[in-house]
Amino acid sequence: MIDPLGECARICQQEGLWHHVDAAWGGAALASQRLCGLLAGIELADSVTIDAHKWFATTMGCGMFITRDPSILSVAFKLAAEFMPSSVTQLDAYLNTVQWSRRSLGLRLFLSLAAAGWGGYGQYVERAVEVAAHAREQLAPRGWQIANDSQLAVLCVIPPPGCPAIRDIVKRVLASGRAWVAVAKTEGREVIRVCVTHGETSLADVEELVGALEANP
Repeated sequence: MIDPLGECARICQQEGLWHHVDAAWGGAALASQRLCGLLAGIELADSVTIDAHKWFATTMGCGMFITRDPSILSVAFKLAAEFMPSSVTQLDAYLNTVQWSRRSLGLRLFLSLAAAGWGGYGQYVERAVEVAAHAREQLAPRGWQIANDSQLAVLCVIPPPGCPAIRDIVKRVLASGRAWVAVAKTEGREVIRVCVTHGETSLADVEELVGALEANP
């Protein structure tokens, strides 16, 4: 789901609150000219998190924390120690991160952007949304209830009456190796969560998913 970001920002400004937006997965929609409007108001946030290892398709561990106030990094992460080469409070990548001795994880995102470009990422994100929409179109006529109204590539579904329990269905699908789904909760009830993230997921994979979900025990 996507919260009303503009209204959240207004409330935070009115109440003097720090406004953080968790866009760990959905933030990649910013790459699409067609979908970026879904995140209208995110530019008003004081800080934003986006995990590049999710819908930006880099390797595990590549995450981003974006803030309009860089000094907050020094306040949050600075540690004074005699053996450290510096203790300056200005923006310093060595001091102002959680991981001091770290790999160049940001390089992975840079190289992906250099290869695919912003437009390439946009096409990739839009393709994932189309695949998720196809899954919805296949499941709804079969009696599956669509539990979320997302325009992104996450689909939450509830099986038709008479089907096995949700956890049993998920366990069976995972054991089959045909697809990957998860148990999640939305509005207090369990659902089966389908998330399209891999760039090579095809419409044929959706047919495989549907078959796995409806396979007889």
